[in-house]
Amino acid sequence: MNASVQQSIEEIRIAFPGHLVEAESDEQDGAFVKVHDLHVGDQYEPSQSWVAFRITFQYPHADVYPHFCVVGLKRKDGKPLGIEFQSNKQWQTPTKLTPARSEAATLISRRSNKLNPATDTAAFKLQKVLDWIRSK
Repeated sequence: MNASVQQSIEEIRIAFPGHLVEAESDEQDGAFVKVHDLHVGDQYEPSQSWVAFRITFQYPHADVYPHFCVVGLKRKDGKPLGIEFQSNKQWQTPTKLTPARSEAATLISRRSNKLNPATDTAAFKLQKVLDWIRSK
């Protein structure tokens, strides 16, 4: 992992105290990251999920996108999740985080169209994604 990616992981740990943050090199100077036990909203089943993503070596000049959460996420009211969610996808994860290297997941598509490397950190993006999910 390069220094910018390492710093971003520390910022995630600070921004999400009390949550297990797993990170492993992607062997290309970036990292695979998984944050556990995050509240995604009482309107969902389950209401808690892990959220995973990859921070590429281009960070902070590249968006942290897409994000993944627990497979089978659904709304309690029976409404569809929306086009921003894609069910039954695979989170490609390193062996340290999941021995199978591939884990069933729900993809969350929230691209940052006007990325500002000075302010749009990986921790900030994760918080924005969580805020957006909770508001749906």
